[in-house]
This record gives sequence, C-alpha cells and structure tokens, in this order.
Amino acid sequence: MAAIIGADTLTLVFYGIFFADRLLLDLFVTTVITVAVGFPLGYFFLRQQLKLALMAAKLDRAARIDHLTSLANRKTFFEEAEAIVGSEAFKEGAVLFMDADHFKSINDTFGHAIGDAVLQEMGSVIRSSIRESDLAARIGGEEFAVFLVEAGRDKTLEVAERIRQNMRGVRRAVGIEDREITVSIGICLHGPGQTLDDILLR
Repeated sequence: MAAIIGADTLTLVFYGIFFADRLLLDLFVTTVITVAVGFPLGYFFLRQQLKLALMAAKLDRAARIDHLTSLANRKTFFEEAEAIVGSEAFKEGAVLFMDADHFKSINDTFGHAIGDAVLQEMGSVIRSSIRESDLAARIGGEEFAVFLVEAGRDKTLEVAERIRQNMRGVRRAVGIEDREITVSIGICLHGPGQTLDDILLR
C-alpha cells in the first residue's frame, strides 16, 4: 500500500502537470505495475524475514531449553535463579536438587529410548508439581533442579513430597510397571548472603 500510494502520488504530480489528459489511465497503469512488481518482491522479502525470525527463535530456545524435557537447561537455570536472588523483591526461596535413583539400570535393562521417555515424564511431573513462578531445569543427565520463589521450609517440604509422590506415576506412563522409579531430593533453603553455588553445594 505504501508503494502504491507513493507511486500514484508521483504519477499524479508528474502527469498532472505534463499529461493531464491521460492522468487516470496513467494512475491505473502505475498501480498495476506497482502491484505486479512490488507484491512478489514484498512477499519474498517478508517471507525471508519470517524465516530468519523463526530460525532466531529456534536458536534462542535451543540455547535456553533442554531439548528432551522442555525444562530450562543448566545455563538458563543459573542465570534466571541468580537474577531472582539478586532482585530487590526477593525475600526467601529454596532449591530442590533431584536425582533419579538407579537410572543407569533403567537404561541398561530397557534401553536408552525408555530412559529418555522416563526423563521426559520426570520433567512433566516436576513442571506440574510447582507454580509458574518457580524455575525448573534439567541440569545434567538424570539430575534436575527447582528454584522455589518465596517458599519457606514448610512450603518447600510440601513441594518436595508432592514431586516424590507424583513420580510414582512415571513407570505407568512409560510402560514399565515392574520397575519402581523414584527420586532422591536434596533441599536447601536460601540463607542471607548465599550464592546459588553455595546452595547447590549444600
């Protein structure tokens, strides 16, 4: 539309002065030519722009999200948790550090495809067991971490127990009823002056 308005304006000025007798015809021809040439070019460049935007979004997601569980990855977890801790609004929080028990035996017995399915289901259980304001991540192998925002001791224990209980449904979801799938959960409440590294070490 911008190209048509621009082209027709120039035609109106130029032909209105020199060729006023055929002004309407020239306006029509200018519009047709602009649409015929401009639309394909505009479509091509907009399509390329959209492809680049989608590619950038995919790359950004790949850099931030764990591809298997769709939780945050280790890098994103540390960056976002540190930002939360460093904000003026932050008062209290806690970290849950989780490890799937005897995960190697699951891979050895059922294969890596089932192992991946177990990790995916564990990610779903963790995500559904916390609030949207909390941060969950797969930080490596069968290890997961959750940063609970504005959570004291009682709330943290409640969430940890909910996750532990909900993990019982993982084996049914992946079809290995004869194997118990459990997690060990370490809990550390955030104390004054503690960094995220300090909490994870504890």
